[in-house]
Amino acid sequence: MACLAILAAVVGWYLTAGSGTEARTAETTPSLEIRWHGGGIVLQGTVRDAATQRVLAEGAAARLGGESDQVTDWLDITPTALPVADAGALARVILLGQEGWHLQRRATESWLAVQSPADERSAQARALLQAAFGPDVAIRLVQLP
Repeated sequence: MACLAILAAVVGWYLTAGSGTEARTAETTPSLEIRWHGGGIVLQGTVRDAATQRVLAEGAAARLGGESDQVTDWLDITPTALPVADAGALARVILLGQEGWHLQRRATESWLAVQSPADERSAQARALLQAAFGPDVAIRLVQLP
């Protein structure tokens, strides 16, 4: 009986630790990424609906002067994806973006790597990101390496 109790405790600990790992992984894995590089824009991750996907792809094509072949759209439509409160605001961030910028969205925070976190363009992007993701998502600007 003692061996069974020990085995049950070990299995219970393992299952609990595993679910904690999954929760931490979900928090640290970006649900949405946008990268401006190589004369193109990469959209990657998940969105809730086709309308959001379309607005982001159109914003990226507009940023590139209509060159939709320079937009890499790896966005999956998943009803359980994190919400985008204002897809238009996120599309305006794409328009503002410069070569090298990199956006990552997670459950409770988003960060945008920019050339100069203190400049006017970055401040505009931050305000637009707050509108895009809502007040419950922390927005951080970080300096590109």
